[in-house]
Amino acid sequence: MNLEQLVLAVSYPGIFAIVLIETGFLVGFALPGDSLLIAVGLLAAAKKISLPLALLMLFVGSFLGNNLGYWWGMKLGPALERRVKREELEKAYALFRRFGVLAIFIAPWVPVVRALVPFVAGATRIPWPRFVLLTFLACLLWTQGLTLLAYSVGQLIPDLEKYIYLIILAGALFGVLLGLPRLLRRRAAKEPE
Repeated sequence: MNLEQLVLAVSYPGIFAIVLIETGFLVGFALPGDSLLIAVGLLAAAKKISLPLALLMLFVGSFLGNNLGYWWGMKLGPALERRVKREELEKAYALFRRFGVLAIFIAPWVPVVRALVPFVAGATRIPWPRFVLLTFLACLLWTQGLTLLAYSVGQLIPDLEKYIYLIILAGALFGVLLGLPRLLRRRAAKEPE
């Protein structure tokens, strides 16, 4: 089953559940967050699903998932470190150290970190009203922005939904290429002289 068939098979409740689980439980790393949003946008452009209903399901699922992740973070607290790979958790902590509470606003755009930041926010006891405001805006921009971008591109190029995997692969390669210079600088800084 390809991503297009998956989205059509799970329909709106499935779209909601995928983004809810991705950020609300620590098992969300394997779920297709960005890929799902792109697929939904392209399928809506092809008139295979309703754009307004899909946008609503994506936003509500993401927002509720982030709040559920925050709650779990408050409950689990330090036990979080025993349940998540240290290097992945360190990425989330590094984002908080660098950007403070704005990390909540940035996190949806960073795969894996997107699933961890709500837990870290809860574990570090960031005030919930501040978390709710930032996560509301972040979820709104991420779910609506990425989906509407894919929808717009799908409107310009007919039948683009048939090439969802190629588009997602191109996006992943683009992300790797953007991160490659930083990785090389880090590696060069770590090498002994």
